[in-house]
Amino acid sequence: MEFDEGAKTLAFLKSHRLPPTPQNYTLAYIALHDRGSPIALAIKAITDEGFRIKQEEVDTIFERHGGLAIFGLQERANISLATQLRHQTLKISELTSSAADATGAFARELSEEADAFSGDNANALSIVTKMVEHSLQAQSRLTAAVQEVKSLREELEAARNDAHRDELTGLANRRAIDALLAELADKGEARVIALCDIDNFKSVNDRYGHSVGDRVIKLVAKTLEETCAPHFVGRWGGEEFIVIMRSRDFKGGAKLLDKARFELAEKEFKLRETDEPMGLLSFSGGVALATGGREANAATLKAADEALYRAKSSGRNCVICTEEF
Repeated sequence: MEFDEGAKTLAFLKSHRLPPTPQNYTLAYIALHDRGSPIALAIKAITDEGFRIKQEEVDTIFERHGGLAIFGLQERANISLATQLRHQTLKISELTSSAADATGAFARELSEEADAFSGDNANALSIVTKMVEHSLQAQSRLTAAVQEVKSLREELEAARNDAHRDELTGLANRRAIDALLAELADKGEARVIALCDIDNFKSVNDRYGHSVGDRVIKLVAKTLEETCAPHFVGRWGGEEFIVIMRSRDFKGGAKLLDKARFELAEKEFKLRETDEPMGLLSFSGGVALATGGREANAATLKAADEALYRAKSSGRNCVICTEEF
């Protein structure tokens, strides 16, 4: 299996007329066996149309995606995992260098044995056996290292995703919300921002306890996520949520929130211990439109919050729109 992988890697280099240097071998191996990595995608972009990749292009890709970037690390969401990933990257570099040294040593050994070659089959078999053993050992170490790097990268990606998710609801948290708002502002995209707050939530906690309160938060989160899909829904904090829509239609956004309110009102929430219905669950909402840069985000959030306050003051269980910013 490992020998076949090595053969495929060498065949890739041969088809692109690239010498089997440690750098080229490493990049070719990753391109074939870690197709989601940035280096594999960069090579694919060149070779997809049937073109051969040139050495200067390989050098550029290696320079651009060298080090941790080869394996898709975008940020150090988890320092321990990132450190392990860095060490594994260095390990692969060392493996390819040692493979080159081993190849040179084997070539010298082969040359020495060739000078003393007697022509018998046993001597020929010994040389071939050594060559296969060298190849398998180097390939086995490289395969194990690349697999470990892939595993570490997946763990790091999961850790990064966890860092952007609210633990209770699974929705995006404030870090992810701030990042999206900044991205949309920098791109100059109009965005409808809606803030929602569960009505009378404090009384729910006081009367039934925090475990029931958590269930209510999760139910509202699920209702908003399902009804407002595919728009972005996040937990703003406590019993507050945010919906961000890539649109100018803030009135349409208000209608969508109203639909979510109606959906929530249809759900019959009961206490697990007594099967007693809790009655109507509802939320209030404030909606505003942002069309400017990052400064518009703060102004729009303030406007949406003020509209939310007016909805609460108007008797709750309603959605109010405000002006553009």
